[in-house]
Amino acid sequence: MHDELKAEAIWRFAGYGFLILVTMFMLVPIYWLLVASTLPESAIIASAGSGLPRLIPGTHFLENARTLAARPDVDFYLSIFNSVLIAVVYTGLALIFCSMAGFAFAKYDFRFKEPLFLGILATLIIPINLLVVPLFLLVSNIGLANSYWAVILPWAAYPIGIFFMRQSMQSIPDSLLEAARMDGASEFQLYYRVALPTMKSSMAALAVILFLFQWNLFLWPLVVLQQEKFTIPVAITKIMGQEQIAYDQLLIAAVLAIVPMFVVFLALQRHFVRGILAGAVKE
Repeated sequence: MHDELKAEAIWRFAGYGFLILVTMFMLVPIYWLLVASTLPESAIIASAGSGLPRLIPGTHFLENARTLAARPDVDFYLSIFNSVLIAVVYTGLALIFCSMAGFAFAKYDFRFKEPLFLGILATLIIPINLLVVPLFLLVSNIGLANSYWAVILPWAAYPIGIFFMRQSMQSIPDSLLEAARMDGASEFQLYYRVALPTMKSSMAALAVILFLFQWNLFLWPLVVLQQEKFTIPVAITKIMGQEQIAYDQLLIAAVLAIVPMFVVFLALQRHFVRGILAGAVKE
């Protein structure tokens, strides 16, 4: 008995040690990024050249931010506004489309249901690079090129979102929907008044996934948007330049780029794990 308790304590200690090591492995680069964004460019280059990253913050955070704002070729703060606007509208629209499609696939029987669902999942194996040219011709022909809608609409019915909501909505008891039908609820009211209120955690988890997907999208905004509507990933590549990299501006831009993602995750993290598990576990 004593040996079993001792072995359990050793395994628990090893588990905590491994988790602490992984956490440090994940957080140290982020901490270095935050520290480097507060240093002048000469200190950043000297720190990188010495092989020993500096871990004490400097005092040039605001100076680096002002230098970034003064760039004539890239309006980075406008790109933050563009990214926030696009990501928020996209997330709301994609949540509606994915939840409605997930509800239909989970709770209705219709012809070609399984082939349609498999067809949607099959689109995941198509690289975005292959879709760029036909999508660009499509949005150009309907007059959406260089507009926010050109970035939002092509991915509004996101296959992973449809799959996730289908798995989650399968946990809604059919008896609950039948009871609502007997009370006179329409099919849309079943979705809006019965299904959605029980799926708050799954919707919150999917909102985080959709926001991050749109926030990090690079190639398609680069192709379809012009400079005044550039998003953050595209603006950061412009900051890097082709001949000389302004490291102080690049690092402060990277820090500012992760702030909205951090805010969204903090706002929804209480529901995130619960929602992911709801989509992964089916009764």
